[in-house]
Amino acid sequence: MWQRAFLPTAGTPRVKRLAAAIREIFLPRESPMSNPVNNPNPHFRAQVLRRTLIAIAIFLIFFFGILIYQLYALQLRDAELYRTEAVTQQMQDTELPATRGSIYSANGKLLAKSNTVWNIIANPLQSQKNGATTAQLQRAAEEIATLLDDGTTADSIFNILTATNANGELYEYRVVAKGVEKPVADAIIEYSMNYRTEPPAGEEQGYRIVVLSTEQASTRSYPYGAFLSSVLGFCNGDGSGAYGLEKSYDDVLSGTPGRSIAETNVSGEVLANAEADVYPAIDGNNLNLTIDENVQAIVEEYLAEAMNTFSVHGRGSAIVMNVKTGAILAMASLEQFDPNSPYTIYDEKMQAILDKEELDDEDIDWLKSRLGEDEVADIIADGKISRETTTDEEGNTVSSEYTQLQGMMREAQWKNKNITELYMPGSVFKLITASAGLDSGIMTAEQTFYCNGEFTVDSGTVWEHTYHCANDAAHGLLDMAGALNHSCNLWFIQAAQTLQPTVFYDYIQAFGFTQTTGIDLPNETRWTSVYNAEQMAQVDTNLYTAAFGQNEAITPMQMATAVAAVANGGYLVTPYVVDSITDNDGNVVQKTETNIRRQVISEEVSEQILAMMETSVDPNSESPNNYHSNKNAYVAGYRIGGKSGTAERTDRELRYDGDYYKTMSFAAVLPIDDPEIEVFVVLDDPRWLYDYASEVVAPVVGNIISEVAPYLGIEQDSNYNPSGTVTVQTCLNYTWTNAQVTLNQLGLKHKLIGDNGTIVYQYPYGGSKVPAGSTIYLYTQSDRDAMTTVPDVVGKSSSFAEQMLRAANLNVQYEGDSGGKVVAQSVEANTSTAYGTIITLTMESSNTTQTTEPVSEEPASAAESTSADTAQSDSQAQE
Repeated sequence: MWQRAFLPTAGTPRVKRLAAAIREIFLPRESPMSNPVNNPNPHFRAQVLRRTLIAIAIFLIFFFGILIYQLYALQLRDAELYRTEAVTQQMQDTELPATRGSIYSANGKLLAKSNTVWNIIANPLQSQKNGATTAQLQRAAEEIATLLDDGTTADSIFNILTATNANGELYEYRVVAKGVEKPVADAIIEYSMNYRTEPPAGEEQGYRIVVLSTEQASTRSYPYGAFLSSVLGFCNGDGSGAYGLEKSYDDVLSGTPGRSIAETNVSGEVLANAEADVYPAIDGNNLNLTIDENVQAIVEEYLAEAMNTFSVHGRGSAIVMNVKTGAILAMASLEQFDPNSPYTIYDEKMQAILDKEELDDEDIDWLKSRLGEDEVADIIADGKISRETTTDEEGNTVSSEYTQLQGMMREAQWKNKNITELYMPGSVFKLITASAGLDSGIMTAEQTFYCNGEFTVDSGTVWEHTYHCANDAAHGLLDMAGALNHSCNLWFIQAAQTLQPTVFYDYIQAFGFTQTTGIDLPNETRWTSVYNAEQMAQVDTNLYTAAFGQNEAITPMQMATAVAAVANGGYLVTPYVVDSITDNDGNVVQKTETNIRRQVISEEVSEQILAMMETSVDPNSESPNNYHSNKNAYVAGYRIGGKSGTAERTDRELRYDGDYYKTMSFAAVLPIDDPEIEVFVVLDDPRWLYDYASEVVAPVVGNIISEVAPYLGIEQDSNYNPSGTVTVQTCLNYTWTNAQVTLNQLGLKHKLIGDNGTIVYQYPYGGSKVPAGSTIYLYTQSDRDAMTTVPDVVGKSSSFAEQMLRAANLNVQYEGDSGGKVVAQSVEANTSTAYGTIITLTMESSNTTQTTEPVSEEPASAAESTSADTAQSDSQAQE
């Protein structure tokens, strides 16, 4: 066969040209006068014969030279190439995908997993070679569509089975269906194996009409939907990480694919008795997070409630962090998205705006706040959302305004606001200024400056500016603790003058505001807007505004990390969300250790600042005029320190209602004598009657602490004794957030019945006396009690009986020794009663019998209720 392939035939142009050349060279030319007949030459014939033999010899040498060269090329030079091609044509090489690793919470809860599925692959070219007809392929397409039963049409499948390239050649590889479950995939392959042509003569079976095979694949699923989505991220269609942990740890999670190589026949079918060479895939490793799913759920619940209550037009974010190690216990950005369907706009408000064709002022206000003024400027210019594509000056197609806006909304919901977006910290930054003053030795805690309500700088120059405190308040003479408590802008301007730009900027750098935090999440912005020493020296107002957190933009994670350093003795730690990496057998591949980047301030300075932070929160601590600006974050029994911040966005246009866009934040640490955790919350552009973080964000932080602290076992104040009874304050007509603040300060627990909203009913009633630590049930949609069945706790230990009753949404008090066993209960077992009912347990008698104060469950008088309802907080932070 190979001889025929390389032997030139006599009629080819190449041979003709060769013969002509030989004649030209070797045959003698005759002169016009010569004539071998008339002028015979005895040497002529011998000469012609000799030249002819030479020509034939040259021809043979040339021919056999080509033949030998081709043999060399086939058998020596390119032998491996042809051998490989031959083997390839007889072998089926299939990639075996690795299973992507799973992601688990700190408590082992599965947060992200991969499921094995199958892709159905067609070989249209092989079907043609097997003699498949159009009618047969149409019939096969109908059957496959029926087996898939997922809405795929027979016509679309037929188009795949007959697909050709630009040259009209049939493809050898086309995907019929992706993500098919194994039973369905097996049924389709079985049909493909059985649907054949008539057997050729002498053959037992015909060829497959539709040549199908399967590829193992996987799909990524997130069992809890939008929960923690801004941290987890999601995967692309090809299974690679696109956002969040899925992206930053893609190499760890993805694993290494394997291969399966099997011998096939001329029809492309794997031989029945052939053994495949299998090289198993190496599955990806698993991530074990520092995120505690219970803490995360609490944070997301209260953050979502705040977004709704305070009509937050931008986004909200929250961080709960171990201040000593940097471990992140919870991290949320709302609105989030469902990673199972990441391209769906999750925020109903945004989707409603997107669905409109014409926008009103409120719609435009929402878009500016959520997506950015500059980003949406062109789209909102005419107040309409066009669905038509356009063409630019170069003739390129430009997506419709609808498509552009949809893309912006998707991008916004995917971003983790804590690390990708900048915000102005406002007065929380005063903690940094105060720390710098103390640690540098330039100031002491007793440093005083006078606040008369306004402070003019650079008088008579183009930089002249007059600063004020919030509400134009004049605080008088303040020391450092008083300045933090009153959040006095003018005190901190004078502090910055004393520090001078070089020293102040040194501490700004030391606290990490000019570099990333290094958290193990992708897309942490490397850009911040912080004045350097030269800029602060050249323009005084840059120095002054920086001192109280205005006109500088950082990430929430940077601020939270800096506050953690203030609280933990001065050590700047690297935050992280992955505790460890393990393989499928549970072996630890990598363990994250605490990384202390540097010590920023001394432990003595840290203690001083913490004491000042506690004074602003704890209403029971000593303070001039008993003023505690951040008491809305207080939770009875816990030593909490905090600082609020309200920043006016002077870098943006005014809102459509004429006010500044504002960002409000609050940082709290506890317990103050040995801080363990920080709770940090940012609300971007809330709209509320009380326009201060101490009134808006501090309650959110306090509510988070009220549930997180007991769950984590945070030690309570040793001086706190929650015994005896407490008089319940009425919470009617309060928002859920503010109702909880009231109850937190009384040391009472709370539970919402119904959706977020205004409280319309509560039990136990306002004015009634309940045991300390009881739970008050707050109703937003019904003025009727939710009912429960009283369990039988007689004979049980006090602790077990209390667990049973609280699980049934009941409160408990004791008569007798609470360390004994229950001998009687005030409400008979199996009785239906209201949530929050107090069940008195009579305990075994002992030498000493303790009787609690009788508890009143009657509603408060109308006068008492009215008084409580109209009571206003006497605290208003000066931010």
